Amino acid sequence: PLRGRPGMSSGARLSTAGRRCTSSPMVAPPKHRTAENLTDLPSDLLCNIYCALANPLAPAAACYFASTCHDVRSAALARAASATFSEAQHLQCFWARATALCKSKRMTRSLLSRATQFTAGPVISGECFSAADAEIFGQLLGARSITRLHMLVLEQNQLGEEGMRPIVQALADGALPMLRDLQLYENGLGDGFCAALAAALACPARVLPALAILNLSRNRVTSQGVAALAAALSRGALPHLTTLDLSDNDIDGAGIEALAETGRQGLRALETLYIQSQSGGGAAS
Repeated sequence: PLRGRPGMSSGARLSTAGRRCTSSPMVAPPKHRTAENLTDLPSDLLCNIYCALANPLAPAAACYFASTCHDVRSAALARAASATFSEAQHLQCFWARATALCKSKRMTRSLLSRATQFTAGPVISGECFSAADAEIFGQLLGARSITRLHMLVLEQNQLGEEGMRPIVQALADGALPMLRDLQLYENGLGDGFCAALAAALACPARVLPALAILNLSRNRVTSQGVAALAAALSRGALPHLTTLDLSDNDIDGAGIEALAETGRQGLRALETLYIQSQSGGGAAS
């Protein structure tokens, strides 16, 4: 048998044997060099790994990773030419804003990350869920820091279309796949929100696939907004929707007709539809 020099490690002896037995395909030298240490990886890949670990509700993993060696720390602290902050600075800012949100809602970051129900509103918690709160909440959804919600209640906050935009964008990207109940009563959302939600529902299998209850009552929605939402529903969006509440809005006959047409094409699971108007017209069924 081939032997290495005295003091040579077993790995080195095996490598020596491989060089002497070049005729055997079993010990052929590798064609590509394999990275064995973090220092062997390019900085952009190290930065991507750091970003994947950068959860603002649980930043410990990213911090530990950044502390492993100088190369990783440098990659996390490096700032791209078009960026204002480095990834490490971005995580620190994100963490601070997420912590402030949790503190205002009297909950810990760990509790928020594991929550199955989130409720916020003046009647429920005694204070409004502001547009700034909605922005950081939407960012947490987009970062997949919050994934377990079954119920989201944001009632009477008057967020408006712009205030809800970050949350809608996160939902369009596939956030909250287990959400079953979405309560947005009295937020002044209007037709613009309905159009944005309809656009987000372009991929039914990815966007709110489990949603069963949607409450958009008292949101200044007209038949135009209903028509946009109905078009998305007729294409198969929200296949498990059983309850749709559009009561106390400004929906006329055109909106009701759009919903009726949707019922012939989609909404196979729908059991309850509320469309009574603020003036007492319309119907509830």
